[in-house]
Amino acid sequence: MIVSMMPHTIRLRLFPIAAAWLVLGLLLVAPITSRADAPDGGPGTPRNWPGLRGDAAAGQGGARRFPSHWAPSDWAWAVDLPGIGHSSPVVWQGHVYVASAFADPADPTTCVRTLSCHDAATGKLLWKDEIPGPVEAFNAQNSLASSTPVADAAGVIWLWGTRDNLRAEAYSHSGERRWHADLGPFNTEHGFAGSPALWRDLLVVPMEQDGPSRVVALDTATGKQRWMLEREKARTAYSPPLVLEGQEGSPRPPQIVLGSMAHGLTGIDPATGRVLWERKCLPKRSVSCPVVVAQSRGEAGERIIVGTCGDGGGDNTLVAVRAPVAGDASGETIEPEVAYQIDRSAAPYVPSPLAVGERLYLWGDRGVVTCVNATTGEVRFRGRVGGTFSASPVAVGGAILNVSADGEVIVLADSDEFEILGRTALGEEVRSSPAVADGRLFIRSAGRLACLAALPE
Repeated sequence: MIVSMMPHTIRLRLFPIAAAWLVLGLLLVAPITSRADAPDGGPGTPRNWPGLRGDAAAGQGGARRFPSHWAPSDWAWAVDLPGIGHSSPVVWQGHVYVASAFADPADPTTCVRTLSCHDAATGKLLWKDEIPGPVEAFNAQNSLASSTPVADAAGVIWLWGTRDNLRAEAYSHSGERRWHADLGPFNTEHGFAGSPALWRDLLVVPMEQDGPSRVVALDTATGKQRWMLEREKARTAYSPPLVLEGQEGSPRPPQIVLGSMAHGLTGIDPATGRVLWERKCLPKRSVSCPVVVAQSRGEAGERIIVGTCGDGGGDNTLVAVRAPVAGDASGETIEPEVAYQIDRSAAPYVPSPLAVGERLYLWGDRGVVTCVNATTGEVRFRGRVGGTFSASPVAVGGAILNVSADGEVIVLADSDEFEILGRTALGEEVRSSPAVADGRLFIRSAGRLACLAALPE
């Protein structure tokens, strides 16, 4: 998960582990087509949720319906985690992975970071690994375990970092350590909170920071560096990479899209790190994940990709660019056209946008949800749900679901009209994004992981 960065609120050590999770059920009465490179909108739910926001970072939870509100007894299971953190859950073949951290009771300057693996059906702890390390100053909305892991058939990889070193930890699905890689300093006033992405046999790690910056790709079998792209220095970016795999046998090659203040939105060749296109269009810190919201008709058409930037004061901007399908044959960097721009009145900062058909949902940090046309930016509705938000919404069974920072699950209708379907209070801080896989919804609070089953078909 990516967390909001406010420079006036820094804490120096972890809060105590939450003793319990209080759960209360509260009842409430064109030439462009939608979404590219997102999972199919067919029946069921995704089998896996391999990284932040699932496949293609699109937040698509499938057609299975979940309750719009529920009582404590409706949870399939809920378990305490060994510490606190804001790492979002990821799911691979029935395993749920999540990261946490807790202070060393004998030394307040050090902590133990943990990666835990749970059985998706029961919540049973299958394994965990503990990684000792230093406690550093971090933003009040951050934690010492905010990076979301990534998983594939080979295993799971997680990042954690300090100002001195950013480190990647790789494990098999049964918990054996495969490798670790030290990537060098990560300089930021707010603590590390970035998440990586996987493309085939590469782990892509953005390191755009308050110092010498770059993006690196590591071999997922060995942890060795395969390529490196140098980047300009600006305010630290926490935006996770967007992986667009492309289509087998089509002229649409794979791309990875990056967001940052220094470079705006950038499309690169994932095999080499070569910049294919770039538009410097994000004037402030980039935190959310870029999202594909539409594509031109035909296999070779351009994509509309949106990115957001902002600050803790709410001065946010969303920019949509018409990204080319491929790079220039001569090797020159293409500068794509801006399709539309949305100002602070609707643009989110931390929560990533969510595209569902022709609708683009912008779930604001301060509890205002705006729905716009994905290809034009024209507003369809705006409504207030209340609360503040760091988590990003997901689409499930004709509804849009998100969780506020104070732990209230809010479910909206996927519609051209603003309609709140239900609210459920969890009673604990939540800054991680939900995950949906194999007929289950996973919600992680600061100190707990819980699972809700889909409604019977």
